[in-house]
Amino acid sequence: MDRSRWGRTATVIAASVLLGFPPSSGAASAGPGGDRPIDCGAWPPPDPLTVRNVKRVYSATSEKWAGEVHVTLWRGDAGPDGEWHYWATLTGRTRPGDAVWLDVWPPGGGPWHRCGPFPVARDGQTVSSPMAVWRDFTLVKACGRHGDVSTCGRDKGAMVD
Repeated sequence: MDRSRWGRTATVIAASVLLGFPPSSGAASAGPGGDRPIDCGAWPPPDPLTVRNVKRVYSATSEKWAGEVHVTLWRGDAGPDGEWHYWATLTGRTRPGDAVWLDVWPPGGGPWHRCGPFPVARDGQTVSSPMAVWRDFTLVKACGRHGDVSTCGRDKGAMVD
C-alpha cells in the first residue's frame, strides 16, 4: 500500500469537505469548462521522477486575476510506452477557494468532461490535476478559478504541439 498516496488523498478529501468542493474523483458541477464529470481518480499525478520531456503547452490568466495566478497546461511522456500525458496546474498567489481542473474531449465527440476541481488548501499553494493520457482524449484544456472568476485556456489537440 502506498501510504503517501493515502495522505494526499486524505488531504484533498478534507479540503474538499471544508471548502465545499466535490471530491477529487472528478465529480464536478456544470460551469465554465467541462459540463460532465469524469472519474479521474485513477489517473496518475504528475511526478517529476517518472515524467520525461516535460513541456509547457500554454499558460493562461484572466484579466480579472491581475496576473496574480496562472493556469498552465503541461505535456510530458510517462509510463513504459512513453505516451504523452497532459495535466493542468494553478500557480502564483493562490488562496483557499481557488482551484484547477482539466477538461477533456473524448474521441468521437463531446461534450467536454471535467477532471476536478482540485482546490487550493493554503495561500501560495500550487495545485495540479492528474495526468490524462492522450490516446483517451482528442482535446484537452487547462482551467482554473481564482476568487470568484473562472477561466480556461485554449483547446489543445492532444497530438498537435
